[in-house]
Amino acid sequence: MKRTASATVWTNVLIVIVAVATIATAGSAIASPTSALPGPPATLTANPALATGLASSFGLSGPIPVGPSFPAPGVATEVAVHGATPSIAPRVTLPNLRSEILQNTGAKPADPPIPTVSCFPVSPSCDSISGVPAGVTTNPVAMNATSNDALYPTIGDVEPPDQMMCAGNGYVMEGTNIGEAQVFHASTLKPASGPVALDTLMGLTSLGWSSGGDVSCVYDATHGGHWFITEFVSTSPESLGGTFAGCFAAAFDSCREGIAVSATSNPMGAYNVYFLDPNHVDGDPGHGYFLNDYAKQATTRDAWMLFYDEFNLNGSTIPACPAFGCGGFNGAQELVFNKAALESGWSASRVTFAHENLGRLPTPDGRCGLVLANPYTCWYQVIPAASPSPGQFDNSHGGTGFMVGSLDFFGVGDNRIAVFDWTGLSALNSPSCSACSQIGFGATLFTGLETYLDEGAGCLVSVAGTLPYCGLATQKAGVVPLGTNCVAFGLVPSTGGLSTCPEGGLASNGDGATQATYGGGEIWMAVSTVVAQTFGSTTEYHLGAAYWSFGTAAFNAGGMLTLDSQGYVTAAHEDILFPSVAAATWQAALISFTLTGDTSVAHHPGGFFPSMAYGILRVGASGLNGRTIHLAANGRAPEDGFSEYLGLGTTGFRPRWGDYGAAVFVPGLGFVFAAEDIQSAACSPTVFLNDPTCGGTRDPYANFGTAITVVHT
Repeated sequence: MKRTASATVWTNVLIVIVAVATIATAGSAIASPTSALPGPPATLTANPALATGLASSFGLSGPIPVGPSFPAPGVATEVAVHGATPSIAPRVTLPNLRSEILQNTGAKPADPPIPTVSCFPVSPSCDSISGVPAGVTTNPVAMNATSNDALYPTIGDVEPPDQMMCAGNGYVMEGTNIGEAQVFHASTLKPASGPVALDTLMGLTSLGWSSGGDVSCVYDATHGGHWFITEFVSTSPESLGGTFAGCFAAAFDSCREGIAVSATSNPMGAYNVYFLDPNHVDGDPGHGYFLNDYAKQATTRDAWMLFYDEFNLNGSTIPACPAFGCGGFNGAQELVFNKAALESGWSASRVTFAHENLGRLPTPDGRCGLVLANPYTCWYQVIPAASPSPGQFDNSHGGTGFMVGSLDFFGVGDNRIAVFDWTGLSALNSPSCSACSQIGFGATLFTGLETYLDEGAGCLVSVAGTLPYCGLATQKAGVVPLGTNCVAFGLVPSTGGLSTCPEGGLASNGDGATQATYGGGEIWMAVSTVVAQTFGSTTEYHLGAAYWSFGTAAFNAGGMLTLDSQGYVTAAHEDILFPSVAAATWQAALISFTLTGDTSVAHHPGGFFPSMAYGILRVGASGLNGRTIHLAANGRAPEDGFSEYLGLGTTGFRPRWGDYGAAVFVPGLGFVFAAEDIQSAACSPTVFLNDPTCGGTRDPYANFGTAITVVHT
């Protein structure tokens, strides 16, 4: 039986593994602030000195051709099909909303109030929960924890099971940490392949390298269609502990971003694989020891866009505060590459790029590392916005790409959102980047928006009104065989006075952006937030989502971006977390999330085990269409993974449910989204002692799963 290692923590990545090695713990690195007066949005001053040129000059290598590696599918998974196609109401017009920038004081703002929505009387943003509607296909048992141990036996179970999901050309691709992918048929959601390790797909094994996680994928329909898959990798072999003995262990120059680009539109065919060395991108503090954390990607007509947060893993190179990088965090990195070159499999020496180091750009509250109240006052999680089809790309200003980020630098909540933009991206197509001086980078700051606040990790959100910063989602009570046997399985010491471990909540990972999407002329995003639901004279505290859409019509005509929609999504009496938004090709979007809770509602006595749900948003409307959350995949047991119990009784206790889900709109098919759920009912604690897999439905130390849904349009 494998024993557990200690937790490994970075700002947005907490990967806890069951293995024989002992892993050091690094510090968390993001937090954030402010309120504002209404008025017009402001354009932030961006750094005009962009780095541009040939990508090989700053650390991109490749490509390495890798042949088809997906295995044949195994036993067909369960798929539920519900009725005919529903209709989605057209947009509702709303007067345009604007806001204004605050002075750049660098001072810690006052704590904003927790957002409030009325559930009695019922108002927009207090949403009821319904069953599965017509026109929906769901595979509730897509991927699960058993793949980790099967594909990575040296590493074992990994949490959080961060997800990737992308769709196009008749397929849906899904993946989870620590690095695996599987392909499904889009029309039926039945498996088109079995799961494959990204070690294999990216050719890492032959290099003696290993997968690190933070998986991401996107399908780009231009140039015949291509699939992009990214994850961070380590220049250390799986046989010696993989990334936990290399990149995560702060070995010199060991972190990379693996970039696999399919040679054709077939996701199960050959790939050209590139590797980006973050240590050659810039000369920030800790050069040589950078972790490229939480990478996300998107495409425009001209560019493949990449973001990651840059961390310095070598404590001896972290400067004393105040100084840039003094918290071990160097801020968000934004990169664009010539998309056609990558899709054609050109050598890195011919691929052109541009780079903006957001860590060096001031925030409205001061510069990164120079604010004594918090050295992490740095731009973070600035996520590129992906478009559902080539017809939705923004080709104004010589080719434009958008990114979004929240601003809760001090961890006390905020009401601001920044929208960044690349312009002139067609210059990436010029020989040797000769016209790349035409590429621009700018930003618009919206303030006075809906407040968001979610930093709690040590206590349940239900007590947020009496204890500050509590934000763990609740879940329905049920059988937890690992928790019941936590002492026997070595999760807590036998001398600790516990015989069993109590079930905890689910961590939402804070109020940073996790996904952005651009379609129908609107940029959409959402973040997690604590919400006070009022029922007459009583108040309940729950996790919900705040969302926004920003219009680009005026921007494309030479003006400013506009705020077209904002609001909250909350499940009455229950919790939702990890919202993902997919923009349609018209002015509507789908928001998906994990639904969980411990309060009885109609047809669900006792609440919800972790489940997958969604709702429809419309530009100009406030809240969900019909004020209704639709349940897509009903969870069947509580989360019972080892991160629920490993840190029990410590201040760093943070049970991990994941860092993000995913959603996308596919023209001709509909909205496709993926989220975590608990696929199988729990076996009894007694049975678990004899068979820790509960009949092959879970791994001994983890029971998470995923579901995929198509809402046909």
